[in-house]
Parts: sequence; structure tokens; C-alpha cells
Amino acid sequence: MSDSHHAPLPAVVELGYGAWLWLDERCAAFPAAARRQLGHRILDAALDALADTTEAAVLPRGQAREARLCAANRALTLLRILLRGARDRRYLSVGQHEHAMRLVDDWGRQVGGWLRAERRGRAAAQQRQGAPPREPGP
Repeated sequence: MSDSHHAPLPAVVELGYGAWLWLDERCAAFPAAARRQLGHRILDAALDALADTTEAAVLPRGQAREARLCAANRALTLLRILLRGARDRRYLSVGQHEHAMRLVDDWGRQVGGWLRAERRGRAAAQQRQGAPPREPGP
């Protein structure tokens, strides 16, 4: 995904892009009816998480970035559920499902760590300004 004309994206975006590519190949092999329904939902959730992660990477620190990271977390949660359904319907083998879950879990850990760092940074800035720290959102 790296492009020599643009600044490199954070590793979490590259990880998400790799996960989306892998999922796209697997969903293309689903039976036609499953591809149109479950396959599209899996790819939509992955693309939503990728878009939110990418947008967070270009936003300045603050609540807008936190909101994008929270949205990415929600999309990744939905993606996990959809992947479990694909395994249960036997559109993904157990091994493919395990690999997909490792990709999504790694992606989710990075998004979650980034979100925690953003919240700590905001709390520290508020303390420096004398404002009481706000409770973290969802």
C-alpha cells in the first residue's frame, strides 16, 4: 500500500490493509449467494475499520481522532462476529478462521493501544490546563 509520492502510513493502517486484502481473497471464494450477503458484509466491516483507522491517522490529536478509533473498534467487533458466522457456515475453514482472527486481533490491539494513548494524552493536556480529567468514552 505504500506509495512513494505520499508520506508512509502508520503500521496499524498497513496491518488493516493487509487484513482487508486477505479477507477479500477469501470472500471471493464464497458460494455466490454467501458472497453477495455475508461476504459483502465482511468486506464492508473490514473497509469501515480501514477507513476509520486511515482517517484517524490523518486527523490531529483530539476528540475527532478518538471518535474514528472508537468507530474502528466497533467495525472490528462486527467483523469478528461475521467471521465466526463464515466459519460456522463452513465458508471459511477452521485454519482460515484462525488466521483471520489473528489478523483482526492484531489490528484491534493496535487500534486499542492507540486509543488508550490518545485518551492519556488528552487527560494529561487537561491536567496541564487545570481542567478536571473527563471520564473516557466507550
